[in-house]
Amino acid sequence: MSICNPDRVAQIRIELSGPTATLIIDNPGRRNAMNSAMYREVPGAVEQIMSDPDIRCVILKGSGTEAFGAGSDISEFPERRTGDKAGHYDSSEQLAWNAIESIPVPVVASIHGPCMGGGLAIALLADIRFASDDALFSVPPARLGLAYPRSATARLVHLVGPSAAKLLLFTARVVDSTEAHRMGLVDVLTEKDDLDAQTATLADQIGGLSPLSIRAGKLTVDSLLHDNLDAAAAAAASRCYSSADFREGVQAFMDKRRPIFEGR
Repeated sequence: MSICNPDRVAQIRIELSGPTATLIIDNPGRRNAMNSAMYREVPGAVEQIMSDPDIRCVILKGSGTEAFGAGSDISEFPERRTGDKAGHYDSSEQLAWNAIESIPVPVVASIHGPCMGGGLAIALLADIRFASDDALFSVPPARLGLAYPRSATARLVHLVGPSAAKLLLFTARVVDSTEAHRMGLVDVLTEKDDLDAQTATLADQIGGLSPLSIRAGKLTVDSLLHDNLDAAAAAAASRCYSSADFREGVQAFMDKRRPIFEGR
């Protein structure tokens, strides 16, 4: 099922397929660049996705075959990202990122073509990144006289390390998918024709496992990145041991059958 606003060309769309939701950056006329209205749509789209308790994985992707996301729409910058208006723009951008970061289920980025600037900032929010052989990556603020946002820079450093992050920031260079994989910017490389199938396969694998265990794992890893095993991660781990999923997993193992997890 596809949920979209037919009156808009540039939009954030949602597609649902069983327990998988796909959040789509849809601005084909500008290689899926994010404009300010699209940033403002993201929190509502995420809320809509997570209102369905059966969703177990979210895929991030760009519409069409040309690009994941070419960045933020630079044509808006003179009007919306200068002077007093810059703070409002940056706030909308950050609220969009916060919404994606708050998704409690695994988030997988399916990246093809350009993934740059604001588009890369969105991909960095994913738990796992798949990239096709035509994917291109860049952190271009130095070409524009801007600073890459602190939160996006922090995620970049976590993935590639400080030296590689500085190389990308200092040079604004474009790297291909092979180099991005070597740097740790992406996790899985695939041919472009196989990208959707491979991300869908991963989503199906996730959907067949215990959502309570996966939620605990996501919270724990994220808390370890900040050297802080917080209460939410500890509670999620503890909940697993008293869950019906745990009892079902053990019983299925004893019965030599595939478990059926319900997330409770």
